[in-house]
Amino acid sequence: FDSLPPAHYKETMNTILVWMQQSETKLSMPQVAIAEYEIMEQRLREFKALQSSLQEQQKGLNYLSTTVEDLSRKAPAEVGQSYRSEVEVVLGRWKKLSAQLAEHCQKLEERMTKLQRFQ
Repeated sequence: FDSLPPAHYKETMNTILVWMQQSETKLSMPQVAIAEYEIMEQRLREFKALQSSLQEQQKGLNYLSTTVEDLSRKAPAEVGQSYRSEVEVVLGRWKKLSAQLAEHCQKLEERMTKLQRFQ
């Protein structure tokens, strides 16, 4: 019984997985060359909002990590390992998403600066 995660764990995992899927979809939209500053500003606001949302979701990710550590101590080894593997996949996607988001913001800010100079 100790090897089962609390209901909140599954809810949090599902919430984070859905959030990551939606965010990955937004980030995978093709980066077209935009020559209108207002459109670039709007995209940057969207990316910044996504970064804020990422920070808000961090609490849930921390909860998943600590819960898995607790489960790993109480559960049989194979059960603990399966939960650890599940969280490691999520953490990997999280890091990749976070890096992509930071990169998109940086590139867009650079393009905005260049466009301002050009104009």
